[in-house]
Amino acid sequence: GRQHPYFCSLAEERGCPLVARTLRPTQARPPIAAPGQVQTGLVWRSQLWLNSLRLLFHDMKIVSFLCMLAGGLGAAAAEPPLELAGDDVVVFLGGTDMVRAQRSGHLETLLTSRFKNEPPKFRDLSWEADTVFALGTETERWRRGGYRGINALGNLEKQLDDLKATAVLVQLGKNEAFAGGRGVEAFSQATDKLFERLTKNNRRLVVLSPIPFEKATNPLLPDLTSRNDDLKLYVEALRQKAVKHESIFVDLFTNEELPLTQNGQHVAPDKQAALASRTAISMGIDRPSGFAGLEDLLTAVREKHRLWFNYWRPANWKCLFGDDNRRVFSIGSRKNVPSIRDEHEKLPELIAAAEANVVAVAKGLAKPVITSQVELPPPTPALDPQDEKKEFKPAEGFAVTLFASEKLGVANPLSMRWDAKGRMYVACTWSYPHLKPGEIPNDKIIQLVDTDGDGQADRSTVFADGLNIPTGLETADGGVYVGQATDLLFLRDLDEDGHADERRVLLSGFGTGDTHQAINSFTWSPDGELFFCQGDGIESRVETPWGVSSLYQAGVYRLRPRRLHLDGLLDDFMGPGNPWGVVFDEWGQSLVVDGAGGISYLTPASIPAKHRLRLDRIGNPGGYCGVEMINGRHLPESMQGQFVLNDFKSNTVKRFALMPDGSGFKLDWKEPVLKSSHRNFRPVDIRIGPDGAIYIADFYNSIICHQDDYFRDPTRDLHHGRIWRLSVKDSPLAPKPKIVGESIDELLEQLKSPERWTRQQVKFELGKRDTSEVGKAAVRWARRLKNDEKLYERHQFEALALCATIESVQPQLLRRVLRAKDHRARAFAARIVGRWQDRLSKPVEWLAMAANDPHPQVRLEAVLSCGQTPSPGAIKVAALAVMKHPRDKWIDYAFTQAVRHQEPVWMAALTAG
Repeated sequence: GRQHPYFCSLAEERGCPLVARTLRPTQARPPIAAPGQVQTGLVWRSQLWLNSLRLLFHDMKIVSFLCMLAGGLGAAAAEPPLELAGDDVVVFLGGTDMVRAQRSGHLETLLTSRFKNEPPKFRDLSWEADTVFALGTETERWRRGGYRGINALGNLEKQLDDLKATAVLVQLGKNEAFAGGRGVEAFSQATDKLFERLTKNNRRLVVLSPIPFEKATNPLLPDLTSRNDDLKLYVEALRQKAVKHESIFVDLFTNEELPLTQNGQHVAPDKQAALASRTAISMGIDRPSGFAGLEDLLTAVREKHRLWFNYWRPANWKCLFGDDNRRVFSIGSRKNVPSIRDEHEKLPELIAAAEANVVAVAKGLAKPVITSQVELPPPTPALDPQDEKKEFKPAEGFAVTLFASEKLGVANPLSMRWDAKGRMYVACTWSYPHLKPGEIPNDKIIQLVDTDGDGQADRSTVFADGLNIPTGLETADGGVYVGQATDLLFLRDLDEDGHADERRVLLSGFGTGDTHQAINSFTWSPDGELFFCQGDGIESRVETPWGVSSLYQAGVYRLRPRRLHLDGLLDDFMGPGNPWGVVFDEWGQSLVVDGAGGISYLTPASIPAKHRLRLDRIGNPGGYCGVEMINGRHLPESMQGQFVLNDFKSNTVKRFALMPDGSGFKLDWKEPVLKSSHRNFRPVDIRIGPDGAIYIADFYNSIICHQDDYFRDPTRDLHHGRIWRLSVKDSPLAPKPKIVGESIDELLEQLKSPERWTRQQVKFELGKRDTSEVGKAAVRWARRLKNDEKLYERHQFEALALCATIESVQPQLLRRVLRAKDHRARAFAARIVGRWQDRLSKPVEWLAMAANDPHPQVRLEAVLSCGQTPSPGAIKVAALAVMKHPRDKWIDYAFTQAVRHQEPVWMAALTAG
């Protein structure tokens, strides 16, 4: 039983550290696996066995034999360390990379193929932004326990037990690494606790390390490789805990197959197969032919996963297990009209059938079976568009005409926008409010074109299909941004045939807890930020190259698409409960409208603070859905700068003006621009088109409430929809601008256009050109403007907004606008200081100037920018601004949130003296 130091040193000299360790005092746990290898119980058992033999051998030849033997046993570890059988259930856990790996199906396909004689079952519990501290499968509202005692999924242990899980494959650590080295200890402790939970009831555990961060090809994204030293510490902590819990550890961090990512962070779609193969090989599962011959199995696996996802992570969770589970939508009562719960309970049977198909395909006994499309119910009675038109009462001087209807494929339109060529894109849904069991979503974006300029569309093309309730849409950057289900997509037509050839997931992890509150109402700010809303039934957790961006319940998202920088505003229902529209005035001040809670001044809530502080509203409640600012030569001068607002409950398009009120505004209601006596007229989106007329998307439905109508009410209209055009009689339409292909100088001149749509499209067209060249040209153009020129400062504003849109930082131009005579221009410039603070040399000095401005709106914007500048000096500037100058409720709101948001920064400085 004694150790012999001579043999220990001899083994080390002969390059056999395994034997050296064996001959030293017995270890309590197996050693850590080498990079790219796995740690198995086989190696550990071999060491114990060698240890028992050590006293029988006492010469150098025997030590050499032991070294050879240990090497052979180590090689045996390359065999599948995790043997699986037909009674095994393997659960996947992880963040976005695991979510997308499961959606791609490649790893599960390889595992199924390897154990095809007795295929195990696989269940995905991964969720975007998951960490060892919180897993979406149990932290999402009402998943542990439903509202008022209704049975839900329970905690993680209950979910694993209910699934009869025998093994868990987990990949975590990447999101946690954004906390830096200071977070490793807490991570290690939380990992230990999580692994204890996962290995209960003799469950086996496979721990996949994260892949390393990479440098993105987009220079505007952060260089995440600077975080790899920190990530390495987290990987080592994972390795140690895997050893402690006698688990398999697969090292994907030591990666020789770069690049793998699409943004420096997440695995690119075309790299999923390669990474799955490498992961399988690291677990001892090698298939030299790769995925050749596995195409059918991959299809079957993906179909099973689609059905599983719709069951385990269904849309309308709020109505299934949340605080809406007792409303008509959820319980049903009509004969032969199912509730959402009735349909949800049909999915396990479909999953079982799909799983049986996976087994049959794996054994070569069948072809993949895809659940057939569900037929739409027969059309409900509807007024002919010309008869519906007779029910309208437009404001004096206006006329209503039909632009498009179901005859051109428009049904249940949710949103509409135009591209730079004047083509309209309409998001239509047949899947709303919920997919039927097994249904493959096939909602569409329809492209409509008025080829002869008569105010009516005469050409319709399906731009994109296969979508799932596309609640948000905007055009820019040569394509279309679309919000659908959990994803923010970017679609692009590469060959100009009217059909999207490219479909990319830019960001994912958006909530679907209530499909009429999912991310919606996409709107560009004048400076190229994409704003969109979500309602109180939604929880979103989105991984970005800047860290996790979360928005709990109702709020507004702000995305800077070129940097993939996503901020959640009004987190945790601080403002409207079901927002469906953001709008900007001519100088970038913002409002948000609510389907139930009125109108709010959004600008004071521009800081992505988590401190819960209610934002007052400035407009009374209504059924608001879609809002637009009146602008352009075609519309009356008396209405310029006012707003049109849909009220779907009262079948009306309302109108209001903004009146200055301290640093903010109050509302002045005007006469509506359109009323209808037809109850099915449901205006849900409104936009001023390229010709200057007002366009209205009519959802056309008798049903107006999500939860308080029967889930499958036969009067839900899934076949009709209209786009109406409201124009001014005897007023010339706006001239059609030429944008695509124009020179930079010609496009800059179009920033003077009275039509906001033209100015916006010009910025996006310039965004496709060389950024440096456009930025310099914009500065030269702004410098050439004459001080006595009409709208001089408006044009300076547009030049600065262009530079912000394309992310071209121009301090000289910014300084000029900060000193403008018009306070509205100065306020906007103060905002841009905060946006560019990480790329300006002395942002705090510039904010100090704005914080002492005589106008309260400029000071408001300065305080907001201070709240987004991580510097103790910035908070000091904000404090001096509120102490030295008059305040109002908007400045107080902004200051409170600034102090709360930057508390870690200024508190550290205060503590340090």
